[in-house]
Amino acid sequence: MSQRTVARRYANALYEEADATGVLDAVDADVTLLRDSLQGAAHPLARFFENPVIPKEKKEAVLKSLLSDRVTELTLRFLRLLVQKDRETITAAVLDQYQALRDEQRGIVDAHVRVARSLSDDDREAILDTLETQTGQSVRLHVKEEPALLGGVVIRIGDQVFDGSVRNKLSALRDRLRDSALSMEAHGAASPADSEE
Repeated sequence: MSQRTVARRYANALYEEADATGVLDAVDADVTLLRDSLQGAAHPLARFFENPVIPKEKKEAVLKSLLSDRVTELTLRFLRLLVQKDRETITAAVLDQYQALRDEQRGIVDAHVRVARSLSDDDREAILDTLETQTGQSVRLHVKEEPALLGGVVIRIGDQVFDGSVRNKLSALRDRLRDSALSMEAHGAASPADSEE
């Protein structure tokens, strides 16, 4: 069974329990907090979960001391369950799957936007409006600056990518010119043979 499948099952279990006990909004907030805390493998909490040398009892004690006053009892119990089942290394994946599940339910999609320079509020709003109109869903923007793009924008939503960057347009132009040159060479090379016949 793939890690993603296992993570999705745990995420579903957390969702169902939160829904059944009426603490869904609080658990949603917990997941957001924990996902932010686990961003990047270099984060101490991420390293803590990944470390196989730390005994389970110590991990549970650290979780309790770090999170007991910051997350719901359900979320804390769930994290301890992951430790008990030797699944703490997939904590980040479980949290991501939970967020994906909730986003699906709410009709929210993530749009990863790469731009050459920072966006003004008006630009950001225009991109958001366009994407929401195109997808028919609420869009959560994640904007990253990449000066190498030169200009324009690259947007990824799920598996779909729209590349309107200047770098991509220059690359496409270069390819067209190369193809045109090859075509002319091929045509030019064929002409003498044609004339000899």
